[in-house]
Amino acid sequence: MDGVNPRTFELAVAADGVTGPGQGIVASFVPATTDTPAVVALACDPRFDPGRTIQELAPFAIDWLRAELDEAVEAAVWVVIDNYGRFYRATPEFPAEIGAGGTAPRVTYAPFSKGPGIEAFYADIGAPGEAAIELLTAIVEQPSQNPMTPPMTEFLDVIESHGNLPAPGLIFHKVSVAAEEGDARRVASVIQPDPVISTLLINYANAARFAAAGKTASVPQAVTRLGTGFVKRVVFVAEMMARYQKGACPEFDYRGFWFNAVATGAAMRALLPEHGISAARADDAFTTGLVAGIGWLAVAEVYPALMTRYLERCKGADPITKARAQREVFPCEICKVSERYLQHFEFPESVSAAVAGRSDVDRQWYDVLARAVRIGQALSPFECLAIPPTLPVPDACRAEWANWQGFVASIR
Repeated sequence: MDGVNPRTFELAVAADGVTGPGQGIVASFVPATTDTPAVVALACDPRFDPGRTIQELAPFAIDWLRAELDEAVEAAVWVVIDNYGRFYRATPEFPAEIGAGGTAPRVTYAPFSKGPGIEAFYADIGAPGEAAIELLTAIVEQPSQNPMTPPMTEFLDVIESHGNLPAPGLIFHKVSVAAEEGDARRVASVIQPDPVISTLLINYANAARFAAAGKTASVPQAVTRLGTGFVKRVVFVAEMMARYQKGACPEFDYRGFWFNAVATGAAMRALLPEHGISAARADDAFTTGLVAGIGWLAVAEVYPALMTRYLERCKGADPITKARAQREVFPCEICKVSERYLQHFEFPESVSAAVAGRSDVDRQWYDVLARAVRIGQALSPFECLAIPPTLPVPDACRAEWANWQGFVASIR
């Protein structure tokens, strides 16, 4: 029995109360520690609406989980999250004999000491509560394995072909042409008139890994050290940040989006040593994290009314409510929009696959990005994301993020 490790469950409750693995309820289990009790959190699955409230279904699910986890849930804190994102402590009255599903203990529900909101839940439960929500969010964020439906295909096709698709400007196109021809000198000459991009590249070229080559204040030398491929991607992002400080969707936080994107890129770059990945891939790591959420920007520009509808639903909401709203408002996962966008601009497959949640191209890269996205949300929260902003951040990620403060502040 795996009761001592964190676990997640997907359950179904039949009309007669018989409960077992299936679709309709998601649950997470965080084991007890010396200082904290076990926590079990339950919610209706936004992907597969069971047609009944979590309060109706929780007694059966709690009975099944108690039988499955046995002594690991003794004195556990049971929590249910309803469809409005309200958190309640569930207190079950178990019979003397542990059930095996189908029997429903009497359960009472009460808000936490400061109310039913997620902050009240975190205040009462602490780190185990945050871990439980992270586990639940990871379940409902998993990319769908179902074939693309026609509405989803149409949605993606319209985004790709729409005249408002976010795109970089003239500098990027000139750099692109020069980079394809391998003309580093011409790449540098295009960039030099832009002080922000020039400064960013010089700072990059003076990073610790280039220490042996000495410091440089030269854009041509910076381009030579970094390579035209990476320079092209930096220019792409710098121009996009400058062009999209506001756009078609007035309710969308464009600046918050870019801060989160840079934080995610910084986190992914800093995580490479921990995952045993060569520093030679550091630039690609930053780029991957940076564009991981580009689909949000694309939808905001092409479907501003749809984005506004989602923002109205998710403002101040908990991650489970946001995940449910994403499923209900958008025809497909935002990561699929990001994938299509990156393919349109010919980003490497390893980047677009990881962003899309596909682990078939490079599983290790996918795993690092998944963690970086969560750390990026903790470093610089972006309200659209269904991820808690309270996750722990490694010191290396904080240090890398600090290196970018001057750059993001310079984009107006």
